[in-house]
Order: sequence, then structure tokens, then C-alpha cells
Amino acid sequence: MKRNLSVLIVCSILLQGFTLMGASEEYTQIEISSITDTYDMVIIAPSLFTSEIEPLIQHKNEHNIRTILQTTEDTYAEFQGRDKAEQIKYFILHAIEEWEIRYVLLIGGRIGQSFRWYVPIRYSNVDDGYMHKQILSDLYFADVYDEQGEFDSWDSNDNNIFAEWTGNSMIPADKMDLIPDVALGRLPCRSKGEVKDIVEKIITYENTISSKERFNTFLLIGGDTNPGIGDPFPLEGEALCDWTRTLLPDFAATKLYVSDETITGPDDFISAFNEGYGFMLYHGHGLQDRLATYKPDSYEMVEVVLNDNVVELTNDVLPVTVVGCCQTTDFDTSIFNFLDFFNNKKQHYNSANVRYECVSECLGWNMVKKPMGGSIAHLGSSSTAWGSTGDTDNDGIPDSAQYGYTSGICTEFFKIYGQEGKTILGDIYTDALTNVIEKNNARRNKVQCKCIHEFILLGDPSLMIGGYQ
Repeated sequence: MKRNLSVLIVCSILLQGFTLMGASEEYTQIEISSITDTYDMVIIAPSLFTSEIEPLIQHKNEHNIRTILQTTEDTYAEFQGRDKAEQIKYFILHAIEEWEIRYVLLIGGRIGQSFRWYVPIRYSNVDDGYMHKQILSDLYFADVYDEQGEFDSWDSNDNNIFAEWTGNSMIPADKMDLIPDVALGRLPCRSKGEVKDIVEKIITYENTISSKERFNTFLLIGGDTNPGIGDPFPLEGEALCDWTRTLLPDFAATKLYVSDETITGPDDFISAFNEGYGFMLYHGHGLQDRLATYKPDSYEMVEVVLNDNVVELTNDVLPVTVVGCCQTTDFDTSIFNFLDFFNNKKQHYNSANVRYECVSECLGWNMVKKPMGGSIAHLGSSSTAWGSTGDTDNDGIPDSAQYGYTSGICTEFFKIYGQEGKTILGDIYTDALTNVIEKNNARRNKVQCKCIHEFILLGDPSLMIGGYQ
């Protein structure tokens, strides 16, 4: 029986006024000593951030995560590629083969609100026929090898359109292995101050012995993601949270559900979030700057949290947040995105796909970079998210929890953590992606492929969940 697919958000365009964050800064050249050892993690960042990153390297080495910094400047000088993103990827190939790395941490996002980047990005061109034709995808840097074990350019037809899969084609124009060969996360910092703050936050999180009683708690948030459909689970967001709750039986759960009005607006979210949790799971709708979902059988939306509310988060116990919704990891945001149409130097959009989302930063990164409180890491989609509805196989489990897409990735993440005993964030993340790819034939299913491409980790992939206790 054909399963019903439901888009998790009707994306709208929001114009907001924000204070300009950061300005362009000059790079400082440094030299990295030659490497003769093996390493667990490489951090890739501009030399500008070196002094702020050094405490993190020392901390990781103290906890037996052998870590080294590779500057973007050295990478561009030493490795070939058609552009800076491909040069970074060729370096990662080198690091895998010469240093045996398992984790890659990219530190750097846009330079302030400009269209320039501290660490480059790549866009996937998997067209799901909905809205966004190009998708921010850090998986490009992690999927290093193709199915034959060769370098995977994501451009097998050599036309400089990466991960190409048009809306009317049943097979992709570019062959893609999809399986991540390293666990890769990004901290899309826009200034030295943001680097300093997030490094201190990670070190404090991993070194602090948290109360097991507080860490072993789970904040669940949901509503009616797709009003009017979904029987026997018409409140899809709540049903997915309830099912995921069974995967962590040792965790106490706090539920903020639209149906019982435990969530009626941001004040409810702030009050609950500030209690502190080990994990937060949300299923519903999202934009770059907010979470919001529907009331039962209604298109009246309930706002859950907005970018403006993040300043009010003061929790001491920091959760890993996982969200089954659209766009909260879309860190290619700027208050000047409306200028995209006039920016002739910007090549990754055409006139039919201009960005108008004038938001200073995405919600996921806003919560992670907050110096005190917020999240320690955020996993979610950079573009339009998808999930199944109903229970077509009549097994009593929501199809969205079982059959991939964005909601299935979220479920797989908690299944691995709860049942396989893995505690390193990046290992769980990459295993979740791999399982969904293999179980749901993502190389031959366009929507599954898109959901894999866009599901991004904003955080340290070597993070020990719950800290070293």
C-alpha cells in the first residue's frame, strides 16, 4: 500500500529587523607543524580562531580524543579542488587515509551578516518538487567515498551542479553514496566571541558531573502536524513523541502537548526548558527562527519558541535537541538575504530560487551558541522536512517512526542511544543517517535522499553525551 507523505511545514517568508552581527575580519596566517601521528578528530577553521580553539583541543586531548587543528588557509594552499568546498573535502579524504580520523568539526559560518564564509558550504540540488530547490548540506563533507571506494565529488556528470536530482526524474543525475565516512558537525560561528563562548560551553558540559536525576529527563513537544489526516494517529507530533519515549525507558518525560494545552505559547516552553533536560524532542513545524505547530484538527498555530525567546533560557542542564521540522539548521541566514537577487557574485541561486528569509541566524544555532543555557547541540533539517502519516501496516506504531524521512531519522537517533548504548554524539548521528539510508533505499528515493542531505548536526561530533562522569 502506498504510504502518505506529509510535508512538515508550509514555509513562509519572514522579514525581521535584527542588529548586525559581526563584521569581516582579516585572517592571520599561522603554520601547523607536520603530522606524523594518528588523530581521532580534526577541527577545520580559519587561523583567525586559533587562540579561541586551543582550549578545546587541549580539553579533547585530555579526554583521549586526539585532536588537531587544520586551518582553511593551509588547506587552500595544499589541496586542489574546483572550489574551496572541494578543497576542504579533499583534505578530509587525506585526513582519513593518513591520520585515521573519525570526527570532523567545522568551526565557522558566515562572516557576520555578509555573503562571505569562514568555512565554505555546499548545496545539494535534490528537487523534491515542493519549494526549496537547493539544500544546505554538510553531508557533502562527510560522504567522502563513493560505492567503489573512490572520492565522491557529488558531481558524477561533471556539470558543476552538485547532488543533482531534478523534479521529473526517477533517478539522480549524480551518483551519491550518501553514507557518512566520518562523523561531522559544524559550529557556524560568525565571530571570535562566538567561538570562545561555544568552546567554553562544550568544555563545561563535558567536565561537569550532572545530576543523573536531571540528565535522565526528556522534554517532548508536539501537536497536530497535519490537521485532518493521520488516523489512527491524528496528532502526529504527539504520537511520535510518545513512541520515542518508549525507546528511553529510564528517562522521566515532561510532555508539552497542544492537545492538553500544556503548551500554549513560548512562556510554557521557557518555563519547562529552564528546568533542564538531557534531551529535547520536537515534532511539528518550523522556520529558521521559530517552532510552531497546529492545534488538533485546526490550522490555528501555537507558537512554541522564537529566536527572541532564546535570551530567556537559563537552564543549567543542557539538552541535545532533536527536531523533526523544517529549516532550524539553515545557518545560511542573513538580514540581507533579500539582496541575493542583486548579488551577481552569488552563484548558488538562480533568479527563480532567490532567498528572502531575512533572519539574522537560525534557531538551532542561536540555542547552541548561547553562552549560558540553551542547548549543547541541535540536530534538524536545513530545508523542508517530511514524514509519513497513519499506520498503513497496522502494527500499532506510527509510520513516521518507522519508514525514514525526517521523522524517521529523529526516531533512529533515540533508538541507537537508548538500545545500543552509544554515547558519542557524532557516532549516534551518523549511525542514524546510515540506518535510514539503508533501510529506505535513499539512493533511489528522492524525498528520502533530500531528508538525509538536509539533516545537519550543529555541535561537536565528538561530544560525550552527559559529559565525562
